[in-house]
Amino acid sequence: MEHNPNTQVHNKNWYDRSYKLLLIIPALILIFSLVYLFIFYSHNSDIIYKDVSLTGGTTVTVFDANVDINDLKSSLKQEFPDLIVGSISDIRTGKQHGFFVETREDADTIKSAIEKYIGYQLNSENSSIEFSGSGLSSGFYQQLRNGVLAAFLLMGWVVFVIFTEPRKIKGIATMLSFLGFSILLPGISFISVISIVGIICGLLLGLINKNNNKKDYILVIGTFIVSIVLFILYPKFILLIPIGLILIYLYITHSIPSFAVILCAFADIIMTITAVDILGIQLSTAGIVAFLMLIGYSVDTDILLTTRLLKNREGSINSRILGAFKTGMTMTLTAMAAVGVSFIIIFSFSDTLRQIFGIILIGLFLDIMNTWLTNASLLKWYMEVKKIT
Repeated sequence: MEHNPNTQVHNKNWYDRSYKLLLIIPALILIFSLVYLFIFYSHNSDIIYKDVSLTGGTTVTVFDANVDINDLKSSLKQEFPDLIVGSISDIRTGKQHGFFVETREDADTIKSAIEKYIGYQLNSENSSIEFSGSGLSSGFYQQLRNGVLAAFLLMGWVVFVIFTEPRKIKGIATMLSFLGFSILLPGISFISVISIVGIICGLLLGLINKNNNKKDYILVIGTFIVSIVLFILYPKFILLIPIGLILIYLYITHSIPSFAVILCAFADIIMTITAVDILGIQLSTAGIVAFLMLIGYSVDTDILLTTRLLKNREGSINSRILGAFKTGMTMTLTAMAAVGVSFIIIFSFSDTLRQIFGIILIGLFLDIMNTWLTNASLLKWYMEVKKIT
Protein backbone atom coordinates (compact mmCIF):
# COMPACT_ATOMS: atom_id res chain seq x y z
CA MET A 1 0.00 0.00 0.00
CA GLU A 2 1.40 3.40 -1.02
CA HIS A 3 2.25 5.75 1.87
CA ASN A 4 0.62 9.16 1.58
CA PRO A 5 2.60 11.91 3.43
CA ASN A 6 -0.39 14.25 3.29
CA THR A 7 -2.43 11.75 5.31
CA GLN A 8 0.35 11.60 7.94
CA VAL A 9 0.40 15.40 8.25
CA HIS A 10 -3.39 15.50 8.46
CA ASN A 11 -3.40 12.96 11.29
CA LYS A 12 -1.08 15.08 13.45
CA ASN A 13 -2.66 16.93 16.36
CA TRP A 14 -3.03 20.72 16.25
CA TYR A 15 0.17 21.33 18.24
CA ASP A 16 2.33 19.22 15.94
CA ARG A 17 0.88 21.09 12.95
CA SER A 18 1.05 24.59 14.42
CA TYR A 19 3.95 24.80 16.89
CA LYS A 20 6.23 26.55 14.39
CA LEU A 21 3.54 29.12 13.65
CA LEU A 22 3.31 29.86 17.37
CA LEU A 23 6.83 31.30 17.16
CA ILE A 24 5.46 34.19 15.09
CA ILE A 25 3.68 35.77 18.07
CA PRO A 26 6.69 36.22 20.42
CA ALA A 27 8.93 37.03 17.42
CA LEU A 28 6.71 39.95 16.39
CA ILE A 29 6.51 41.22 19.98
CA LEU A 30 10.30 41.00 20.36
CA ILE A 31 10.86 42.85 17.06
CA PHE A 32 8.39 45.54 18.14
CA SER A 33 10.17 45.85 21.51
CA LEU A 34 13.60 46.21 19.90
CA VAL A 35 12.35 48.83 17.43
CA TYR A 36 10.52 50.70 20.19
CA LEU A 37 13.61 50.75 22.42
CA PHE A 38 15.78 51.91 19.51
CA ILE A 39 13.43 54.86 18.89
CA PHE A 40 13.15 55.49 22.63
CA TYR A 41 16.94 55.57 22.96
CA SER A 42 17.29 58.01 20.06
CA HIS A 43 14.96 60.43 21.90
CA ASN A 44 16.06 59.89 25.51
CA SER A 45 19.70 58.72 25.25
CA ASP A 46 18.78 55.67 27.31
CA ILE A 47 16.33 52.77 27.20
CA ILE A 48 14.54 53.65 30.45
CA TYR A 49 13.05 56.60 32.28
CA LYS A 50 15.18 57.27 35.37
CA ASP A 51 14.11 58.85 38.64
CA VAL A 52 16.14 61.07 40.96
CA SER A 53 18.07 58.16 42.49
CA LEU A 54 19.58 57.44 39.05
CA THR A 55 19.87 60.94 37.58
CA GLY A 56 20.68 63.03 40.64
CA GLY A 57 18.45 65.64 42.21
CA THR A 58 16.55 66.48 45.37
CA THR A 59 14.15 64.53 47.56
CA VAL A 60 12.14 66.53 50.11
CA THR A 61 10.15 64.66 52.74
CA VAL A 62 7.55 66.65 54.70
CA PHE A 63 5.78 65.27 57.78
CA ASP A 64 2.39 66.87 57.19
CA ALA A 65 -0.65 64.62 57.16
CA ASN A 66 -3.09 67.29 55.95
CA VAL A 67 -1.64 68.10 52.53
CA ASP A 68 -3.66 67.02 49.49
CA ILE A 69 -1.15 65.07 47.40
CA ASN A 70 -3.01 65.48 44.10
CA ASP A 71 -3.51 69.21 44.58
CA LEU A 72 0.17 69.67 45.49
CA LYS A 73 1.23 67.78 42.39
CA SER A 74 -1.00 69.79 40.06
CA SER A 75 0.19 73.08 41.62
CA LEU A 76 3.90 72.33 41.20
CA LYS A 77 3.85 70.28 37.99
CA GLN A 78 4.06 73.26 35.61
CA GLU A 79 7.11 74.67 37.35
CA PHE A 80 8.75 71.25 37.80
CA PRO A 81 7.77 68.97 34.87
CA ASP A 82 9.79 66.02 36.18
CA LEU A 83 8.17 66.24 39.63
CA ILE A 84 7.22 63.04 41.47
CA VAL A 85 4.95 63.33 44.52
CA GLY A 86 4.08 60.45 46.81
CA SER A 87 2.41 59.97 50.17
CA ILE A 88 3.91 58.47 53.33
CA SER A 89 1.27 56.25 54.92
CA ASP A 90 0.88 53.74 57.70
CA ILE A 91 0.99 50.28 56.12
CA ARG A 92 -1.62 48.93 58.55
CA THR A 93 -4.19 51.72 58.69
CA GLY A 94 -3.47 53.54 55.43
CA LYS A 95 -3.46 56.88 57.25
CA GLN A 96 -1.28 59.53 55.66
CA HIS A 97 1.62 60.80 57.78
CA GLY A 98 3.30 63.01 55.21
CA PHE A 99 4.52 63.24 51.65
CA PHE A 100 7.71 63.34 49.61
CA VAL A 101 8.70 65.27 46.50
CA GLU A 102 11.41 64.28 44.02
CA THR A 103 12.85 66.49 41.27
CA ARG A 104 16.11 67.18 39.47
CA GLU A 105 16.04 70.81 40.62
CA ASP A 106 18.35 72.00 43.39
CA ALA A 107 17.25 71.84 47.02
CA ASP A 108 16.66 75.59 47.56
CA THR A 109 14.39 75.94 44.52
CA ILE A 110 12.06 73.06 45.33
CA LYS A 111 12.09 73.88 49.04
CA SER A 112 10.90 77.44 48.35
CA ALA A 113 8.11 76.17 46.08
CA ILE A 114 6.87 73.70 48.72
CA GLU A 115 6.99 76.35 51.46
CA LYS A 116 4.96 78.70 49.29
CA TYR A 117 2.31 76.02 48.79
CA ILE A 118 2.00 74.78 52.40
CA GLY A 119 2.36 78.27 53.94
CA TYR A 120 5.14 77.66 56.46
CA GLN A 121 8.89 77.17 56.54
CA LEU A 122 10.53 73.76 56.41
CA ASN A 123 13.08 72.83 59.06
CA SER A 124 14.77 69.75 60.47
CA GLU A 125 11.78 69.01 62.73
CA ASN A 126 9.04 68.94 60.10
CA SER A 127 11.00 67.77 57.05
CA SER A 128 14.16 66.24 55.64
CA ILE A 129 16.02 67.12 52.46
CA GLU A 130 18.35 64.83 50.52
CA PHE A 131 20.40 65.86 47.51
CA SER A 132 22.52 63.65 45.24
CA GLY A 133 24.80 64.94 42.51
CA SER A 134 24.31 63.87 38.91
CA GLY A 135 27.86 62.45 38.72
CA LEU A 136 27.37 60.17 41.73
CA SER A 137 23.93 59.00 40.60
CA SER A 138 25.14 58.42 37.05
CA GLY A 139 28.04 56.30 38.32
CA PHE A 140 25.73 54.30 40.55
CA TYR A 141 23.32 53.71 37.63
CA GLN A 142 26.20 52.52 35.45
CA GLN A 143 27.26 50.04 38.13
CA LEU A 144 23.70 48.72 38.46
CA ARG A 145 23.34 48.43 34.68
CA ASN A 146 26.64 46.57 34.43
CA GLY A 147 25.53 44.33 37.28
CA VAL A 148 22.43 43.31 35.31
CA LEU A 149 24.58 42.60 32.22
CA ALA A 150 27.06 40.61 34.32
CA ALA A 151 24.26 38.53 35.84
CA PHE A 152 22.87 37.83 32.37
CA LEU A 153 26.34 36.89 31.09
CA LEU A 154 26.92 34.38 33.89
CA MET A 155 23.37 33.04 33.55
CA GLY A 156 24.08 32.27 29.89
CA TRP A 157 27.35 30.60 30.82
CA VAL A 158 25.72 28.36 33.45
CA VAL A 159 22.99 27.25 31.04
CA PHE A 160 25.54 26.57 28.30
CA VAL A 161 27.79 24.50 30.57
CA ILE A 162 24.81 22.41 31.73
CA PHE A 163 23.48 21.54 28.27
CA THR A 164 26.68 21.36 26.19
CA GLU A 165 28.88 18.28 25.74
CA PRO A 166 32.33 19.25 24.30
CA ARG A 167 34.59 20.17 27.20
CA LYS A 168 36.90 22.29 25.09
CA ILE A 169 33.94 24.49 24.08
CA LYS A 170 32.80 24.69 27.70
CA GLY A 171 36.31 25.76 28.68
CA ILE A 172 36.51 28.47 26.02
CA ALA A 173 33.04 29.79 26.92
CA THR A 174 34.01 29.81 30.61
CA MET A 175 37.19 31.83 29.99
CA LEU A 176 35.40 34.37 27.77
CA SER A 177 32.45 34.70 30.17
CA PHE A 178 34.64 35.46 33.17
CA LEU A 179 36.75 37.85 31.12
CA GLY A 180 33.55 39.70 30.25
CA PHE A 181 32.49 39.53 33.91
CA SER A 182 35.69 41.27 34.99
CA ILE A 183 35.27 43.96 32.31
CA LEU A 184 31.68 44.72 33.35
CA LEU A 185 32.59 45.13 37.04
CA PRO A 186 36.14 46.55 37.11
CA GLY A 187 38.02 47.77 40.15
CA ILE A 188 36.42 45.32 42.59
CA SER A 189 39.00 43.00 44.14
CA PHE A 190 36.51 40.23 44.88
CA ILE A 191 35.26 40.24 41.27
CA SER A 192 38.83 40.20 39.96
CA VAL A 193 39.69 37.14 42.07
CA ILE A 194 36.54 35.31 40.93
CA SER A 195 37.31 36.18 37.30
CA ILE A 196 40.90 34.87 37.50
CA VAL A 197 39.71 31.66 39.16
CA GLY A 198 36.99 31.31 36.48
CA ILE A 199 39.48 31.77 33.65
CA ILE A 200 41.85 29.17 35.17
CA CYS A 201 38.96 26.73 35.68
CA GLY A 202 38.00 27.27 32.04
CA LEU A 203 41.55 26.34 31.01
CA LEU A 204 41.49 23.16 33.08
CA LEU A 205 38.02 22.24 31.82
CA GLY A 206 39.17 22.64 28.23
CA LEU A 207 42.39 20.67 28.69
CA ILE A 208 41.06 17.72 30.69
CA ASN A 209 39.60 15.84 27.75
CA LYS A 210 41.11 12.65 26.32
CA ASN A 211 39.47 13.33 22.94
CA ASN A 212 41.38 16.57 22.41
CA ASN A 213 43.80 16.77 19.51
CA LYS A 214 46.72 19.14 19.04
CA LYS A 215 44.54 21.87 17.49
CA ASP A 216 42.14 21.67 20.43
CA TYR A 217 44.93 22.18 22.94
CA ILE A 218 46.30 25.11 20.93
CA LEU A 219 42.83 26.69 20.78
CA VAL A 220 42.18 26.31 24.52
CA ILE A 221 45.63 27.50 25.59
CA GLY A 222 45.48 30.37 23.10
CA THR A 223 42.13 31.50 24.50
CA PHE A 224 43.61 31.35 28.01
CA ILE A 225 46.62 33.47 27.08
CA VAL A 226 44.48 36.06 25.29
CA SER A 227 42.04 36.18 28.23
CA ILE A 228 44.83 36.73 30.77
CA VAL A 229 46.56 39.36 28.65
CA LEU A 230 43.31 41.27 28.09
CA PHE A 231 42.40 40.93 31.77
CA ILE A 232 45.70 42.48 32.84
CA LEU A 233 46.50 44.97 30.10
CA TYR A 234 43.33 46.01 28.32
CA PRO A 235 40.15 45.67 30.39
CA LYS A 236 38.05 47.97 28.15
CA PHE A 237 34.27 48.00 27.83
CA ILE A 238 34.47 47.84 24.02
CA LEU A 239 35.82 44.29 24.29
CA LEU A 240 32.36 43.13 25.37
CA ILE A 241 31.16 43.36 21.76
CA PRO A 242 33.55 40.75 20.29
CA ILE A 243 33.27 38.62 23.45
CA GLY A 244 29.48 38.66 23.18
CA LEU A 245 29.53 37.82 19.48
CA ILE A 246 31.90 34.88 20.03
CA LEU A 247 29.76 33.54 22.88
CA ILE A 248 26.58 33.82 20.79
CA TYR A 249 28.33 31.94 17.98
CA LEU A 250 29.37 29.18 20.38
CA TYR A 251 25.87 28.97 21.86
CA ILE A 252 24.19 28.69 18.46
CA THR A 253 26.66 26.25 16.87
CA HIS A 254 27.17 23.94 19.85
CA SER A 255 23.92 24.05 21.85
CA ILE A 256 20.65 25.26 20.38
CA PRO A 257 18.79 24.39 23.63
CA SER A 258 21.15 26.65 25.59
CA PHE A 259 20.71 29.43 23.06
CA ALA A 260 16.92 29.03 23.30
CA VAL A 261 17.00 29.50 27.08
CA ILE A 262 19.25 32.56 26.77
CA LEU A 263 17.07 33.99 23.98
CA CYS A 264 13.94 33.62 26.13
CA ALA A 265 15.60 35.32 29.12
CA PHE A 266 16.75 38.13 26.82
CA ALA A 267 13.22 38.48 25.42
CA ASP A 268 11.76 38.61 28.95
CA ILE A 269 14.04 41.51 29.89
CA ILE A 270 13.61 43.45 26.61
CA MET A 271 9.81 43.07 26.56
CA THR A 272 9.52 44.03 30.23
CA ILE A 273 11.64 47.16 29.72
CA THR A 274 9.40 48.09 26.77
CA ALA A 275 6.26 47.61 28.86
CA VAL A 276 7.72 49.71 31.69
CA ASP A 277 8.59 52.51 29.23
CA ILE A 278 5.12 52.44 27.64
CA LEU A 279 3.58 52.74 31.11
CA GLY A 280 5.82 55.76 31.74
CA ILE A 281 7.39 54.32 34.89
CA GLN A 282 10.49 56.13 36.10
CA LEU A 283 12.86 53.44 37.32
CA SER A 284 14.66 53.81 40.62
CA THR A 285 17.54 51.73 41.96
CA ALA A 286 14.90 49.29 43.23
CA GLY A 287 13.57 48.90 39.69
CA ILE A 288 17.01 47.94 38.38
CA VAL A 289 17.33 45.38 41.18
CA ALA A 290 13.94 43.97 40.12
CA PHE A 291 15.40 43.21 36.69
CA LEU A 292 18.20 41.28 38.40
CA MET A 293 15.56 39.21 40.18
CA LEU A 294 13.66 38.75 36.92
CA ILE A 295 16.68 37.12 35.27
CA GLY A 296 16.54 34.40 37.91
CA TYR A 297 12.78 33.98 37.59
CA SER A 298 12.88 33.86 33.79
CA VAL A 299 15.29 30.92 33.46
CA ASP A 300 13.64 28.65 36.05
CA THR A 301 10.88 27.30 33.82
CA ASP A 302 13.15 27.31 30.75
CA ILE A 303 15.69 25.07 32.50
CA LEU A 304 12.86 22.86 33.78
CA LEU A 305 11.49 22.46 30.24
CA THR A 306 14.90 21.84 28.67
CA THR A 307 15.85 19.28 31.33
CA ARG A 308 12.56 17.41 30.98
CA LEU A 309 12.93 17.18 27.19
CA LEU A 310 16.64 16.39 26.87
CA LYS A 311 17.52 14.53 30.06
CA ASN A 312 14.30 12.56 30.60
CA ARG A 313 13.49 10.24 27.70
CA GLU A 314 10.29 8.73 29.14
CA GLY A 315 7.18 9.26 27.01
CA SER A 316 6.75 11.24 23.80
CA ILE A 317 8.07 14.76 23.24
CA ASN A 318 4.57 16.20 23.57
CA SER A 319 3.89 14.35 26.82
CA ARG A 320 7.15 15.66 28.27
CA ILE A 321 6.30 19.20 27.19
CA LEU A 322 2.86 18.83 28.79
CA GLY A 323 4.38 17.53 32.03
CA ALA A 324 6.86 20.39 32.15
CA PHE A 325 4.05 22.83 31.33
CA LYS A 326 1.96 21.67 34.29
CA THR A 327 4.90 21.95 36.70
CA GLY A 328 6.19 25.22 35.24
CA MET A 329 2.81 26.93 35.19
CA THR A 330 2.25 25.88 38.80
CA MET A 331 5.57 27.52 39.73
CA THR A 332 4.89 30.68 37.73
CA LEU A 333 1.25 31.15 38.81
CA THR A 334 2.20 30.56 42.45
CA ALA A 335 4.91 33.21 42.19
CA MET A 336 2.50 35.60 40.41
CA ALA A 337 -0.14 35.05 43.09
CA ALA A 338 2.31 35.79 45.91
CA VAL A 339 3.75 38.84 44.16
CA GLY A 340 0.30 40.02 43.09
CA VAL A 341 -1.10 39.93 46.62
CA SER A 342 1.96 41.78 47.90
CA PHE A 343 1.60 44.33 45.09
CA ILE A 344 -2.02 45.04 46.07
CA ILE A 345 -1.22 45.33 49.78
CA ILE A 346 1.64 47.80 49.42
CA PHE A 347 0.30 49.67 46.36
CA SER A 348 -0.52 52.84 48.30
CA PHE A 349 2.26 52.62 50.86
CA SER A 350 5.61 52.02 49.20
CA ASP A 351 6.69 53.26 45.78
CA THR A 352 9.84 51.16 46.00
CA LEU A 353 8.09 47.85 46.64
CA ARG A 354 5.32 48.72 44.19
CA GLN A 355 7.91 49.16 41.44
CA ILE A 356 9.73 45.92 42.30
CA PHE A 357 6.55 43.83 42.44
CA GLY A 358 5.11 45.50 39.34
CA ILE A 359 8.19 44.74 37.23
CA ILE A 360 8.30 41.14 38.43
CA LEU A 361 4.59 40.67 37.62
CA ILE A 362 5.03 42.02 34.10
CA GLY A 363 8.13 39.88 33.58
CA LEU A 364 6.47 36.69 34.84
CA PHE A 365 3.47 37.22 32.58
CA LEU A 366 5.73 37.66 29.54
CA ASP A 367 7.82 34.68 30.63
CA ILE A 368 4.78 32.42 30.20
CA MET A 369 4.70 33.32 26.52
CA ASN A 370 8.45 33.15 25.99
CA THR A 371 8.79 29.78 27.72
CA TRP A 372 5.78 27.91 26.38
CA LEU A 373 5.61 29.42 22.90
CA THR A 374 9.22 30.32 22.09
CA ASN A 375 11.35 27.86 24.02
CA ALA A 376 9.00 24.88 23.77
CA SER A 377 8.60 25.35 20.00
CA LEU A 378 12.33 25.80 19.41
CA LEU A 379 13.17 22.70 21.45
CA LYS A 380 10.53 20.58 19.70
CA TRP A 381 11.78 21.78 16.32
CA TYR A 382 15.40 21.05 17.32
CA MET A 383 14.55 17.54 18.54
CA GLU A 384 12.63 16.70 15.38
CA VAL A 385 15.51 17.89 13.15
CA LYS A 386 18.05 15.93 15.23
CA LYS A 387 15.61 12.98 15.44
CA ILE A 388 15.83 12.97 19.23
CA THR A 389 13.00 11.09 20.90
